[in-house]
Amino acid sequence: MGVRVTRGGSTDEVRVLAIACLIVGLVLAVTVGIPYSPTAPRGLGAVLTAVALCLAGALHVFRDHVRRAHLHGVLVLAIVLIGVCVASATTPDGLVLTAMSFIWPALYSAVFHERRALLRHLVATATSLGLALAAAGASSAPQTWFFIMATTAGIGLVLNSRMLSLRVEAMIDPLTGALSRRAFDLAAQMEMARAVRSGHPLTLVMLDLDRFKDINDQYGHAAGDTVLAGLARSWRASMRPDDVLGRFGGDEFVIVMPRTDRGEAEVVLARLRRDLCDWSAGVATWQGETYEEWFAAADSRLYTAKARH
Repeated sequence: MGVRVTRGGSTDEVRVLAIACLIVGLVLAVTVGIPYSPTAPRGLGAVLTAVALCLAGALHVFRDHVRRAHLHGVLVLAIVLIGVCVASATTPDGLVLTAMSFIWPALYSAVFHERRALLRHLVATATSLGLALAAAGASSAPQTWFFIMATTAGIGLVLNSRMLSLRVEAMIDPLTGALSRRAFDLAAQMEMARAVRSGHPLTLVMLDLDRFKDINDQYGHAAGDTVLAGLARSWRASMRPDDVLGRFGGDEFVIVMPRTDRGEAEVVLARLRRDLCDWSAGVATWQGETYEEWFAAADSRLYTAKARH
């Protein structure tokens, strides 16, 4: 089979966390060599340096096998260990500086996670920070907790909101409302994973408008954009709820049809052909090949169909 079913983290997600752990390890190594004060817990710092560097190495070596649960686990471990460092601080300056380290897990979660996951990490941070301040006997502990949590949560939530907006913008083609190519690739591969589990057929359809260049040349690109947007809107109205429409650029579209064989896909296409604009289609039912091979099969059949026009 060309698909491995996994809940793995993205390559960027794993790589960035590995780099973050490496940086933390190097910073800790510096603080062990040049401590905040003569009473700083250098032994604890040395242990945590080793932990951070080992985590960085493990994430790098096993990056292709890291699941999202592992990444969340590393963040929770970091939050707990930062709390241990805060509780072990021997000076007020060291305590506050160490406590500000809670910001980096929040920033990481804000960039890569949905709002619910970020909120869970913020709750863990608030708990760890509160317990650490109490254990350290910090003066003005409530005020310190509030300042650090307000800063951490505020930055994290604002950044997360913006990242989610950018993610949506990157997933949707602004003209047609169809999925972007990258978003469609991810959606199609998720459907392949579901097909592996269920054993149901899965069909890919590539669509290309016939003589679309003539529309642009004769009426202008604004008219061409109107045709593309209207056609995509009409297709979505005629498609089934589980069908996924994507735009691959220009006048080329693609549809993935779950629980659908070639014959059933042709029935759906006949319904879509009621629109006035002519187009050609290449249909390929998944046979267990890789996504790239499946896509190439549909693409080849599309151009065979276009050659007939």
